[in-house]
Amino acid sequence: MNLQISFKNIDASDALRGYATEKSDKLKKYFDGKIDVRWTFSVGKHNFNAHCHMTGNNMDYYSDSEASDIYACVDLTVDKIEKQLRKHKEIVTNHLHRHNAASGE
Repeated sequence: MNLQISFKNIDASDALRGYATEKSDKLKKYFDGKIDVRWTFSVGKHNFNAHCHMTGNNMDYYSDSEASDIYACVDLTVDKIEKQLRKHKEIVTNHLHRHNAASGE
């Protein structure tokens, strides 16, 4: 897994890097092969922003969130990407079952 973390208008923090790495490892189970993960953390007028872009074998997912706590932003972003991954997995699984049922008849 290739992990790239960048900060805009905010100081780089080893704790935040570790937290983002830990949460990104949680999503590794959905991918086979090489994964590229890019995190971008920034601060707006009143809230923190977290953007995550994950690419893998024939997959490309992007999510962002905004909250008053930077760690909450990471959690929200990972939840959104995980929801996208589960939906994609469900579509692929259902497609395979329909294909096998049609060929069996």
